[in-house]
Amino acid sequence: TTRCNMKCHMCVKQSMGSGLLEGDLSIDTFEAIEPALSRTEALLLNGIGEPLLHSHLESFIYRAKELMPAGSWVGFQSNGLLLDKTRASSLVSAGLDRICLSLDAICPETFRKIREGGEVKDLEQAFTALKTARKWHPESNLQVGVEFVVMRDNIHQLPDLLRWASAVGVTF
Repeated sequence: TTRCNMKCHMCVKQSMGSGLLEGDLSIDTFEAIEPALSRTEALLLNGIGEPLLHSHLESFIYRAKELMPAGSWVGFQSNGLLLDKTRASSLVSAGLDRICLSLDAICPETFRKIREGGEVKDLEQAFTALKTARKWHPESNLQVGVEFVVMRDNIHQLPDLLRWASAVGVTF
């Protein structure tokens, strides 16, 4: 999807004249790529938007995992705001292998400035939800990661953020 529930100042969507249209990957388009999935090693279900806003995300993950070869993986990047225990469990049940959450600051004030519409505590809850989902689905090999957009305003927080992420179970 190109829809998002945040207004991050470094996002291309916030650039004047970006011309990005709001929309979702259609079921028809996903079905059109299905023949290629038998030869696909990795599928990232994200673009310039928040994947958790897409109502068919779990069905796309499930179908891709059915068609992809053994050892392949499906993942996406997210701002994590919509990730509660129920949704995390649903994603893991669908076969999600990797999720990467955006965490560009550990200091709440800096986070709010960079990721308008979000709070650090929202990401803490998202990581807790993922940890719980992994416990509920011990057969899952879900990998949880973080991504950090380095900027002058936040680079000094990177070491503390990495220590924090490691403590909450981030694997990449």
